[in-house]
Amino acid sequence: MLTLHNEFKEKLQQITELSSRVNSDDKQKILDMMKEHVEEIQDLYSRNNDHWAIETADLIVLCYELLIMEEKDIDDVFTRCLPRFDKKLTKLAAEGQNI
Repeated sequence: MLTLHNEFKEKLQQITELSSRVNSDDKQKILDMMKEHVEEIQDLYSRNNDHWAIETADLIVLCYELLIMEEKDIDDVFTRCLPRFDKKLTKLAAEGQNI
């Protein structure tokens, strides 16, 4: 499954390389920034502040960065991930449950 457009993928690669230099390849710093973004998204969303959407995109970029830094194939990861979501949600829907 092709997940990302080539131009977007190239820009992500550039951002990851720059981030690696700035953060000295500190993956824990990326993980910490992810946590901070989740908290900020929750706060903004609860206050109906539309900036939550930009912060969500920032979080997505951080997630992509980590995958790239760990040399994971993004298309492969999503090809394996999406069926897992589908399977779990289908099962929960059939059971009438919420996640």
